[in-house]
Amino acid sequence: MSGPTYRDVARELGVSTATVSRALSGELGVSEELAERVRRTAEALGYRSNRAARALRKKRAEAVGLVISDVENPFFASVARTVEGAAAERRHAVLLCNTDEDLDQERLYLDLLIEENVAGVIVAPSAEQIGPLAQLREQGIPTVTLDRRVEDDPFDAVLVDHRAGARELVAHLLEHGHRSIAAVMGTTAATPSRERLAGCREAIDAVDGAELSVVEGEMRDAVGVQGTFELGERLAMEMLLGDDRPSAVFCANGLLSLGVLRAVRRLGLRVPDDIAVVGFDDQPFFDLLDPPLSVAAQPLDQLGRTAVELLFDRIAHPDRDVSTVILPPSVRLRRSCGCSDT
Repeated sequence: MSGPTYRDVARELGVSTATVSRALSGELGVSEELAERVRRTAEALGYRSNRAARALRKKRAEAVGLVISDVENPFFASVARTVEGAAAERRHAVLLCNTDEDLDQERLYLDLLIEENVAGVIVAPSAEQIGPLAQLREQGIPTVTLDRRVEDDPFDAVLVDHRAGARELVAHLLEHGHRSIAAVMGTTAATPSRERLAGCREAIDAVDGAELSVVEGEMRDAVGVQGTFELGERLAMEMLLGDDRPSAVFCANGLLSLGVLRAVRRLGLRVPDDIAVVGFDDQPFFDLLDPPLSVAAQPLDQLGRTAVELLFDRIAHPDRDVSTVILPPSVRLRRSCGCSDT
């Protein structure tokens, strides 16, 4: 059975859950007399149990938690740097946690962040089910989900329009005359991957005679830079050596793109003459490749900063409505899709 929640403390005292949240987090707006009653009631009910009870009498730490799935992934590394900078501007440190898409590891880190009494948490959840994140809501810890949704949207979220970016890239390949296109996804377990695949299919469905083949791998094979790179190469080799080789490839992320390009080179094929390649995500060196890679670039700086803004706004206004911000990607066309240099 789960332990007592904010609601239990609030019901016992006849106050709102927001009042309980502010009292236990040491925020302004609650008298010291009421705050002390809340603390005593929470302890009497066993709220936050043994290890967390130590934090009931102190204010939130001047730190926020950032929980991401793969610290080696250039996407998450860039976002983490932006989050750190934006939090530092607000005189808060960032406690970085890497889950490797493992729910048990995610639970462990969230427990530790709760014990540290962080001011809030930004998290790229490992699953769409609320699962381990439920304890953040129960403990009244301000939370923002990053890049991924959680069922019923109980938290503030900042997302990217993955579907639109993928749809535009594949539509561009179709404009070049390609009718046999492969999508190298790695995995479609996470929300962004599924949205990107849906965008690919929308573009394909709009053109008669166009076909999309989907190439997937297991997520456990794609942890870290090397794992994802090798997964992309392996999937591309299998695809390119098959009987029905596509004329163009959409890659679901930047590391998969590099793996696909390596496979193409190993087989002595030329981009875009023998096969066109486009990918989701951009890196500073992608325009230095030969040929430069056409991509849908995510607004990494804006993504991280928006997450921090949402978090601190939630800290200041715990009772406001849940907010979701969806940011557009930027399609950058280069020679890998068949375009000329501009």
